[in-house]
Amino acid sequence: KQSVKYRLGADVPVGFYLSGGLDSSLIGALIREVSPQTEYKSFSIGFPSKEDSEHDERKFQRLMAQKVHSDHHEIEFDWKNVIERLRNAVYFSEGALKESYNSCSLALSESVRRQNVKVILSGEGSDEIFGGYVGYRFDVQRLEMEKEVTLEDMLEDQTRSKLWGDPNFFYELDYSSWVDTKRAVYSDQVNASFDQFNSYKHLEIDKSKLEGIHPFHKRSYLDLKLRLSDHLVSDHCDRVNYANSVEGRFPFLDVDLVEFVKTIPPEVKLRDLVEKYILKEVARPYLPTEIYSRQKTGFVAPGSPQLIRNDSEWIGDMLSYDRIKRQGYFNPETAERIKKMYSQDGFRLNLPFDPDLLIVILTFNIFLDVYDMPSA
Repeated sequence: KQSVKYRLGADVPVGFYLSGGLDSSLIGALIREVSPQTEYKSFSIGFPSKEDSEHDERKFQRLMAQKVHSDHHEIEFDWKNVIERLRNAVYFSEGALKESYNSCSLALSESVRRQNVKVILSGEGSDEIFGGYVGYRFDVQRLEMEKEVTLEDMLEDQTRSKLWGDPNFFYELDYSSWVDTKRAVYSDQVNASFDQFNSYKHLEIDKSKLEGIHPFHKRSYLDLKLRLSDHLVSDHCDRVNYANSVEGRFPFLDVDLVEFVKTIPPEVKLRDLVEKYILKEVARPYLPTEIYSRQKTGFVAPGSPQLIRNDSEWIGDMLSYDRIKRQGYFNPETAERIKKMYSQDGFRLNLPFDPDLLIVILTFNIFLDVYDMPSA
């Protein structure tokens, strides 16, 4: 409550994002709790098309907005809206993107600006400190599984030892095989200097902090360093917020709150394979049961399979064989194979778990175009 109260302090209008999940809903409820006499504006995004219906959370967003009596503003989004904003999303992110959701974040901050709100509260940081990602649960389940030892397993164990100092710690991907995938995507010219920019060799982490600690804390540290800072707070929030002169504030990242959460035993954050158990118990009195008890849903927007299947001339040009070959950063044959696979009827990436390889190529090519960058 104190963290939320601090972040409501401003001499300009304040609002909050409302995704329909636990974190943003709890922030909205606590805003109402600490400042009951003020009507705040809330902002959300929905996906009404049938193809995106599994990611549409408007039912929960509206339920929560009604409960906290906010002045609620809703945006509807589809693949056309992604294309409309993708160039600006790359421009303000100042680099390639691994997903298309920044276009949604940009639309949200545009809506905030139109309503003359200058400060926005959102729920970033909760998953990283309370264990909200599926990996925290998988760590526990993995300990109970018998491990088969194959050559691929041995190679992966070696890679994990180099990365995390622990051959048994699985973080996101099988990295030894993922390197092969990345090399297949890059051109021969880029692959010649692959080790110079291979992120596995340049991780900005202090491995000594991973030694001898609980797997929960190990994953939390890596999530804070590798997922939250440069991706969720920087790309998803600050860059697209400031693009519209909006300041983002994050109650879960309050330094006193984080220092306290560090002292909570991992088995209280993840109990009986329930992620963020203690936070859900805190939230229980404030939230409708439908929100309190629902499974976590990741931030997902229409990805490259939808963009290329809908035959946008601009997308087609950005991903054309000739352009990719001329620029020299990616392998045009690989890009063509990915395009063919993604274009098949019924093909779907399991977002956010499957990497969208084509959105990386697409947004990098947009980056080259926007910033007038040279060919390889």
